[in-house]
Amino acid sequence: MSEFKDFFERLQQSVIDDEFVKLTLSRPLRKSEGLVNVYMRLFVVEGKTIFQFKYRHTEEEVYKQFSLPEAIAEIEELLTNSFRGGTLFTLKEDLLLVVSKKKKVSYRENAPSFKNKLPDVPLES
Repeated sequence: MSEFKDFFERLQQSVIDDEFVKLTLSRPLRKSEGLVNVYMRLFVVEGKTIFQFKYRHTEEEVYKQFSLPEAIAEIEELLTNSFRGGTLFTLKEDLLLVVSKKKKVSYRENAPSFKNKLPDVPLES
């Protein structure tokens, strides 16, 4: 997790500060596998924080739900093996993570894209 440490610390802090909007993984390593993007949103269900991942394939969408530690492990797995880019959207800033072909991780901060949190919608199964 060391190369993604800053990204995950900011993700956790945005959840604690109630500023998390969403997270997007993009720039797939192998487009032939059909996985185009992964979107992560936060929901509170019966007092528990749930992270819903939407795996967007060329032909279908698959939904999975994780706790925060499980979500971090899944993001790390996806950034290591499937994607070169990730964007953490918060109310304070957008943090872009880029993994180079040589597996070097770099960051860029941008002004926030969202002024408000996303509306709650029913969880997909």
